[in-house]
Amino acid sequence: MKDSRQNAAPGEDGWWEKAGWERGEPFVRLSLAELNGLLEPAFPGRSVEFAHSLGTGLSNSNYKIRMRGEERPYVLRIYRGDADILRKEEAIARLVRSAVPVPAFLFTDASSTRFPRPWALLEWHAGELLSSLRPTASQEELACAAAVLGRTLARVHAFPFPEAGLLGPELEIRTPMRLDEAMFTGFAEQSLMHGEAGRLLGPRRTETLWALCRRHAGLLEEQPEVYSLIHSDFNGRNVLLAPDGSGGYEVTAVLDWEFAFAGPPLVDIGNMLRYEPPGSEFERHFIRGYVQAGGVLPERWELKSKLADLIALLDLLNGAAKAPNRAADLIRLIDRLLAEWA
Repeated sequence: MKDSRQNAAPGEDGWWEKAGWERGEPFVRLSLAELNGLLEPAFPGRSVEFAHSLGTGLSNSNYKIRMRGEERPYVLRIYRGDADILRKEEAIARLVRSAVPVPAFLFTDASSTRFPRPWALLEWHAGELLSSLRPTASQEELACAAAVLGRTLARVHAFPFPEAGLLGPELEIRTPMRLDEAMFTGFAEQSLMHGEAGRLLGPRRTETLWALCRRHAGLLEEQPEVYSLIHSDFNGRNVLLAPDGSGGYEVTAVLDWEFAFAGPPLVDIGNMLRYEPPGSEFERHFIRGYVQAGGVLPERWELKSKLADLIALLDLLNGAAKAPNRAADLIRLIDRLLAEWA
């Protein structure tokens, strides 16, 4: 399968998923000599034959590498954050790998002694990103892909947590956090009335969105009895697919778990369907696959998932003051939400 992880692709209405988004920070550029020095502990006495950047990530820096004399490639992942993020991703990979395809962590260095950032050497998984598959796939192929993605997400959500919150390096609840009415309205008010999000949205749009938040916030008061592992960035740029040999697709890897936490499954539902037109074929097959594999959806899940995703949109918009492409895309997404539900 070709390596297509450099590209983004349009949704059904031609809208490109995160197309043109600015990176959160510059890509870590390393020469071949620097890569050899970095990877010496993992490959003593050996050298890198081939390396190129994987351009889909917007925060960490990822390289596809191949060592001299070896055919199989690897992924070198250089983290923007502290060592706890690396350890959390590694712990999640160990937790889910029996049920969800994820790259294995082959070597890690969280010491920041040889290099100023934590880094990991990961197993390479062949496949094509969903975001790259869209332009050439038929409706039938996209329906198959959507269904298998729904089933995969249901398996992610089958890993329970007793409470909601941000996860530490051993997957302990480091910071309890409930996505309920109080949290939702508090964050929305801070973002819209005092944050960068309100300034970028402008007075009229802010007023309309705030009214929507107040009108529907009570829907989030219903909390699940058991919370789930939430990927929190489950979308077309973080899932690899390949033909399954019978006319359908299989998920070969779910990538980039740095934002994962324990919470309500609607967060991931809203993320995956963020760019989808209401009632699209992709949405229908995705939800069908999710439910058939044991995923549970509450009443009015469509609006509830949009509200859950709105928290992410506002959080991203708060940090988009110097990222005009990102800001414009986020505002367009919010405009769609207002057109549907305001």
